[in-house]
Order: sequence, then structure tokens, then C-alpha cells
Amino acid sequence: MKKIIMLILGLFLLTGCAVKYNLVINDDLSVVEEAKLTGTDNFFANYYKTTRTNVLKDNIEIYQDILDENNYQYELKEDTVPYVLVTRKYNDALDYVNNSKLFNDYFDEVKYTEDGDIKKIETIGFHENDIDNPERFIVSELEITIKCPFEVKNHNAQKVDESENVYYYKLDNENNKILLEYDVSKKYNPNAEIIRIIIICILIIIACWITVIVLNKKSKKNN
Repeated sequence: MKKIIMLILGLFLLTGCAVKYNLVINDDLSVVEEAKLTGTDNFFANYYKTTRTNVLKDNIEIYQDILDENNYQYELKEDTVPYVLVTRKYNDALDYVNNSKLFNDYFDEVKYTEDGDIKKIETIGFHENDIDNPERFIVSELEITIKCPFEVKNHNAQKVDESENVYYYKLDNENNKILLEYDVSKKYNPNAEIIRIIIICILIIIACWITVIVLNKKSKKNN
């Protein structure tokens, strides 16, 4: 039985897991981690004699103890492509960086720094495979979204949804770093840029109006 489990695990390590990973930073600074774990097409191709749902059930059993030890909630979801939904909530970003097994397993190094109200999360080295460590969660395809309710000062996301302040990262061997720096003293306002432009336009109009009045007065004096 142990050989069968190791064979399954070996295939999983070699062909990889596809993950859509969502991170939500809340107004109270707590962090919610949600990962949708499934397999790549190559991964499922190794199990041509069984359904994708059953394949995921087998892999849940393999990782069940690890998930339980790290306080994860998890359940199998039926969909066009079935997946395992894994979730956990943390007190704050520091608690998250220190204790998220999934996030730390995906990267060679995860850093969290803060300077007053400025918080920064960054990663170095997307970790694709680790056959020598069967307890490490590995991934071949990783897409990450981070939703932040605060103003973001710096980031390296490939795409940003400004209406929701969501930052999108797709990780591979070339794009293997994440950077998000935000200011918890400033709430994000999706209309802030529009308001700023309106204020500038109003100030320009007022300046023009004052200029016209001054020029008219000078013109009357000259006459």
C-alpha cells in the first residue's frame, strides 16, 4: 500500500498541480487564504482509468494529515474541472507569512516587513518541484490574486483591477517573484484618481477665471 501511495505521489510531483490562489487582506488587517487545487492536463493523463474527481480524492487522503496539522479547511468541489478548495484565516499579514504552509511551500523565500503603517509582502524563487520532500506542496501552474482594501504603494503584478484593487500574478520560472507594499493608514478609493482630476480641472478653471478678471481690470485702467 505504501508503494502505491508513493507512486501516486511521485506522479503528482513529476506532473504537477495547478493552483488558483486567492489572498484577501481585510479592513481589520486579518488575511484570508483560499486555494483551488487541481491537476494539470498532464497530471490527469496519468490516471486515464479513473475520473478526475477520484484522482483528487486519492490525493486529499495523501495530504490530509498535513492539511489538518496546519489548520486548513478543505473540501472537494465538483465542477467542469473538479478541484479541492483549501482555506484558512490569519490574524494579520505577519501571522499569514509565518504560518501559511501553502504560500511558504510555493516559494524559496517569503518575506514580510513593516515600517509603521507601510506593510510589504514579497517572495523570491517560485518553487516548482521538490521530489526529495514529499510533505512539500508543489505546483506547476500558479495564478495568484491579492485583494487589498488599502492604498498600494508598490507592486509587480502583471494585471490590476482598479475597481476592486485586485492584483494578479501568474508565476512560472521567469516570473517568479511577488511584491506588494501597502499603507494601512490609507483606505483605497477607486474614485480617488477621478476626484483628483476633477479637483485639478476646477482649480484650472478658477485660475483662468481669476486671470480673465485681472486682465479685464488692467484693460479698463489702460483705457
